Amino acid sequence: MKKLGLVMIVIAYALLIATAVLGRLFDREHSHLDPVQVAGYVEPWPVTLLIVFGLVGIVLALIPVRRGERWAIATSALALLALFAVRMTTDPLCLVVLDPHQHGCHSFMIAMALGLGGLGLAFRAAPHA
Repeated sequence: MKKLGLVMIVIAYALLIATAVLGRLFDREHSHLDPVQVAGYVEPWPVTLLIVFGLVGIVLALIPVRRGERWAIATSALALLALFAVRMTTDPLCLVVLDPHQHGCHSFMIAMALGLGGLGLAFRAAPHA
């Protein structure tokens, strides 16, 4: 279970990195969305921030979380929850994610579910002090 949790965490952070990097390729695909809002996601600052965030999350998952260090699990969970809270409160597209007929932030929500689920599995497998 611990190995599955680690794989889920790494995939979640890799998905965050991929959506940040590939966003520029697909920013013109959704012409029905507000171009100013879509352009905000592909500017250098948000892209760089998500890449660094994802790389730090992968390093946390592969070193201290793998060893079962609870501080790393808590740190990664708090970081994902903070990212989730900010995105949900500032991005109106995330509010329609449950409607399969509307475009929202599906890849972001999948990454959050994978990351938090993987952290839950890693937490269950961590030695309790």
